[in-house]
Amino acid sequence: MDQDQNQNTNPDQSTSGNGPEKNEKTVPYARFQAVNDAKKQAEETLTGLVAELLEDIPEDMRDVVPDLPPAQKIKWLRAAQKKGLFTAKQEPTGPDSKRPGGKPATDFNGMSAQEKMAHGYGQTK
Repeated sequence: MDQDQNQNTNPDQSTSGNGPEKNEKTVPYARFQAVNDAKKQAEETLTGLVAELLEDIPEDMRDVVPDLPPAQKIKWLRAAQKKGLFTAKQEPTGPDSKRPGGKPATDFNGMSAQEKMAHGYGQTK
């Protein structure tokens, strides 16, 4: 009889031994699933944003981006873009690379042959 009284008066002992204690709080499975699904959706969204940001970076600079989790990679990419890491001006190469940019092209339609030749030798008035 002493054993029966000890089991009934001691709240720390579980009488069934199969389930969680009555004082322990558990999360319903439906709520767990909802939170888990929301987390997966957020991770997919962040992964999509990372892909969009990587498209804006030149292909020869993509190997510079570190392998980080999506949220940290977005922060890194935005900081690098603000600092101008990926927007460095490259010198143009080709036949027009030495052409001055601010000078408009001359209209030769109204010129005589002598004016055109003088213009070609740099003897314009």
